[in-house]
Amino acid sequence: MTPDFTRRDLEYATTPEALSRGQEPAPHVEDVDWDEYSLWGGLPGEEIGLGELLVHYAGRRLTGECPCPDGSATELCAHMTALAWAVLGDDTALVDRLTTLPHADLVALAVDVAGRSALARQVIWTRLAR
Repeated sequence: MTPDFTRRDLEYATTPEALSRGQEPAPHVEDVDWDEYSLWGGLPGEEIGLGELLVHYAGRRLTGECPCPDGSATELCAHMTALAWAVLGDDTALVDRLTTLPHADLVALAVDVAGRSALARQVIWTRLAR
């Protein structure tokens, strides 16, 4: 089981500034783990221990918990976005990996994703209609 949220969910739950600021500390998030409702980790460099940094994602807008002054805002703070980025990864790395796949494998991957998600299927068909 992997956490069920996307980059778009993250963008919707925070400000552009926090989204950007969260990318830098993302590689430094430690002890990342999750269950069906939340993910958690720590940012020792920011003196945020394990269990103090959480992002909740179960069937609703992303929310979170952080001991920093911005952690009680309605949007996710930069530390919470760092935790989410630590799970989502960087699109640059994804692009790099996808470009190395043989064409047939990339097609198989697209068909597999389309079979698992109605939204992904719709997005693929919309792109193909251009």
